[in-house]
Amino acid sequence: MDKIKYIIIRVYLYKLLLLFFLTGGLLPVILLPAYKHAFFPHARYRDIKFLALWPFAYKIIWRSFTDKTYRTAFTVKISTPPRIHTDTSLTRVKQNWNGGPDDCDQCKAACCSVLKCPLLDGNNRCLSYGSLFFGYLHCGRFPETQQQIDYYQCPKWEVG
Repeated sequence: MDKIKYIIIRVYLYKLLLLFFLTGGLLPVILLPAYKHAFFPHARYRDIKFLALWPFAYKIIWRSFTDKTYRTAFTVKISTPPRIHTDTSLTRVKQNWNGGPDDCDQCKAACCSVLKCPLLDGNNRCLSYGSLFFGYLHCGRFPETQQQIDYYQCPKWEVG
């Protein structure tokens, strides 16, 4: 029964993303509460950088289609359970990591910063944390493999 729930939620997210692209990014303006709930439920409307989201979303989709390394490193089956935290049975924090185990504040190569993710607030905190998007797609799963760690040249994690 849970697998069906995971599939339904992922299909919902994929539909929202598809509709975003088919409407040139205009549908979120009309369906703002649905998009806010799915992508940044805890953020205030004024903290959401709507104009930065459009080019960023197209950039990520373009990379998903054109960059085979990215596409193969970040695969999630449609029936996979969501994840909000890194699975420490797969990877662990390196002993020489200077920051806290729950943050990447000390890292200049943090994937969100390198990507210039518009879902980061002024304090580099993720506005999407805990959302359907975060848990069901890639953010909450990072890192799971050495390939993902290598892709972002992440100094914090190692395969454990």
